[in-house]
Amino acid sequence: MMPAMLTILLFLLVIGLAMRGGVRRRGRSDPPLASFLVEAEQAGIITTEQRVRLLDHAAASAGRGMRMDGARWLGIMAGLFVLAGISLLIARNWQSVGPVARIGAYLVLLAGVGAAAIRYRDRAAAVSVTLEVLWFFLPLVGIGLYGQTFQLSGDPIAPFVLWLGLTMPMAWLSPRPFLAVVHTLTMSAVLLAGNFAFNPAWGLLVGDERSPIMLTLTHGSATLRAWLLSLAMLAAITLQSLKLLPRGSRNHFIAVVAAWLFGLMAAQTPLHVEHGGLLLLAAMSLVVLWIVAELAIRSSLEERAASLTAWLVFVYGLTFTFHFGDAVGGGAIGWGGLLAVAIVGAAIAGTVRLPGERISVEPQWARVGRAFLLGSLLLTATYLTQSEALVVLVALVWNLVLAAAAVGLMWHGSIVHDARQINMGVLVLVIVMITRFLDLFGGMLTSGVGFIVGGLLLAGVSWGLERTRRRLLAAPPPLPSAPRSSPSASSGEAS
Repeated sequence: MMPAMLTILLFLLVIGLAMRGGVRRRGRSDPPLASFLVEAEQAGIITTEQRVRLLDHAAASAGRGMRMDGARWLGIMAGLFVLAGISLLIARNWQSVGPVARIGAYLVLLAGVGAAAIRYRDRAAAVSVTLEVLWFFLPLVGIGLYGQTFQLSGDPIAPFVLWLGLTMPMAWLSPRPFLAVVHTLTMSAVLLAGNFAFNPAWGLLVGDERSPIMLTLTHGSATLRAWLLSLAMLAAITLQSLKLLPRGSRNHFIAVVAAWLFGLMAAQTPLHVEHGGLLLLAAMSLVVLWIVAELAIRSSLEERAASLTAWLVFVYGLTFTFHFGDAVGGGAIGWGGLLAVAIVGAAIAGTVRLPGERISVEPQWARVGRAFLLGSLLLTATYLTQSEALVVLVALVWNLVLAAAAVGLMWHGSIVHDARQINMGVLVLVIVMITRFLDLFGGMLTSGVGFIVGGLLLAGVSWGLERTRRRLLAAPPPLPSAPRSSPSASSGEAS
């Protein structure tokens, strides 16, 4: 296993070094070409047409620069043949290589890749990215190599935690956000898996279900160290998201925090919620809090797309609750129930106190958006009851809520002239109609006639929605409203 991983890493290293000759070098001090040309256009040195032609020519020249000649490809193939031979020799004699030689060779490789990554950081983008990726993953390979060499076993999550700690400086010092994105996503996955994956599940992966997990919070295994380390990782995820990630991904840490809180209530942790209805209400409240938090910090529509999609998916899932057959019940409310109640209260307070202009520039649509958020919380609260008839009725109402949300997205998108909202509304409406059609008439689709009739109906609906979508997109954008004059100015004009 270890020779194969080292072979892959060396393969990537050879490819990156071979591409060095085809990449145009540019130092950090060189200004970006697009910005430089814009400044030249603003200064009157060149025209707009010349700027566009220069950018097109630069793109074509860069494309030619990336091409490699036959001699360079022959060099790559020669290096790959040599690398394959070395890899086969290592694999055939892996057991005879002593521990000192293994660890020593790994340290030399790690130092060499690190030195090369630092050297080429400002010179060649392709080489630099390849070397940084290698340098980022090599500590994890080294941990696995050390454990295999000395036959170590134990906590399956500890190597990943150690690896994330060792590579954190790389995520902060890299001039590109790629490593920061990978590091933050990996830390989120390790946190959630380590907190809520119980030992039998890890046993399927590592072969020993009694292996201790340093981050586990389930089945009575939570320790003070696990809580403190989990909170520290959660804080690191938040800080890295705000400081290192691209602008469109900076707010995704809110989703990680929401998933972590929901895991505390859903899994067998000290904060487990026994009542299924209260758990559903807490989940809806977390989604609403996610939306409210992104609206409060004035995030863009692209940044809010994930939270809005989560709300739509959650409501879509609740439309299937009429299949439950009984009411959502549960046991007594403990500490987890108090946490759920606090989350529900925070969602209600945040939705009520959120300024309307953060929801929509149109005041009436701001009220509609607030009503949807509060209404979803109110409808989810009905699952706290023990009435089966009410559960079925609310499941039917969710379909109307989802259809109304789809129409609202289309309508509001046409007002603000945003094609993305219109397309999302059309997609949601189509999914709802297809799902309910299959629910109601699925048993009748046992013959060819049933499929033909259903296909024709769906084709008619699709045709009508597409015409509606095009008509909304063709609508002219709203005219800016005239500024209102102040009373003092009006009285002055009258006088």
